[in-house]
Amino acid sequence: MWLMALFTFREAWRKKIALIAGVLTLAFLILYGTGLHFIARDMVNTPNPAASATSYYAMMQAITIFVLGIYLASFLLAGLAILAAVGSVAGEIENGTLYTLVVRPLTRRDLLLGKFLGLAAMLVIYAALFFLALAGLIYWQTGLIIPGLVPALGLFILEPLVLLAVTMLGTTRLSTLGNGVLAFALYAIAIVGGMMEQIGAMMESTTATIYTGVITSLLLPADAVYRRLVATVVDLMPAGNGQDLPRFVNPQMTLGPFGSQSTPSNLMLLYTVAYIVILLALAIYSFKRRDI
Repeated sequence: MWLMALFTFREAWRKKIALIAGVLTLAFLILYGTGLHFIARDMVNTPNPAASATSYYAMMQAITIFVLGIYLASFLLAGLAILAAVGSVAGEIENGTLYTLVVRPLTRRDLLLGKFLGLAAMLVIYAALFFLALAGLIYWQTGLIIPGLVPALGLFILEPLVLLAVTMLGTTRLSTLGNGVLAFALYAIAIVGGMMEQIGAMMESTTATIYTGVITSLLLPADAVYRRLVATVVDLMPAGNGQDLPRFVNPQMTLGPFGSQSTPSNLMLLYTVAYIVILLALAIYSFKRRDI
């Protein structure tokens, strides 16, 4: 299993999947950093961002830019997770390379787990570097250390693993094209549902809209993990000093539908972990029963 994980990790580099993702990420960071540079020129940098209303709003601007960066980065991360795994089994069956593996003393369980672990290692490294690069740009241009940096990093890393589990299950039964379409469609549904949930929470009168977001989160909890990440960052922001308006401002309202007015609970995080494990177990069961 571990040899297959190492082989899959190296194979991702050989196919230049990580290289292409790295080039796109670099282009994104250059564009993001350039925009941040011009925006940050008008910000107030201070060691204590809660010292005054002016500095507090400057901190909120930095947090808003960071959240938008994380939101857009999630799309790149999701795309990499899906494209890297979409043909893990189906693609190799189609081109005949899987037959050379299954005849060796390697069980189908170890084969699938090895592929999952190899791709997961690549995604974890990529996500961690991407997240730290965004946080580093914010610190470089504004002087702000992102609140809740470590737990937020862990949540950002969790996002692609959800999509990886979905795609690994799909590749055991669907064609490469069909699996890719399904995975991207589920991700789009989760994103739209998450937006609807947050808009409903801001309006404070559309319970059905909020429940729609909850249902899509149960279907694919990737957006719920993002919302919890945003809540982690915002909730750990220093509060206003009690003499300024910021004490009475809800920072989540500033972020609008990109924020987390309706915050996923700890139970949702446990559900997300269980979701990954269950889908991986179903993928193993499905692969074992597939006639190749």
